[in-house]
Amino acid sequence: MLEWLVEWYDGVELWLVQLPYPLQVALVFAVLLPLCWGLARVIDRGIDGLGAKLTRVRDAEPPVGRRDGEPARGRKETA
Repeated sequence: MLEWLVEWYDGVELWLVQLPYPLQVALVFAVLLPLCWGLARVIDRGIDGLGAKLTRVRDAEPPVGRRDGEPARGRKETA
């Protein structure tokens, strides 16, 4: 059923393995770094949103910082 996917993946893998090593590393970084960064961002936003929905404290501040540029309560602004 998914044989076409396996064949495609085998072809890509064979093509990648036949490239010179520095080109392999550059290609893997060019693909994996943005992919991992995007996935980490999605997971982070999802966990933050889930935490905001599940918190018992109303009007809780976002854990990373405020979007309106104001410093978090109880903290002095460093500049």
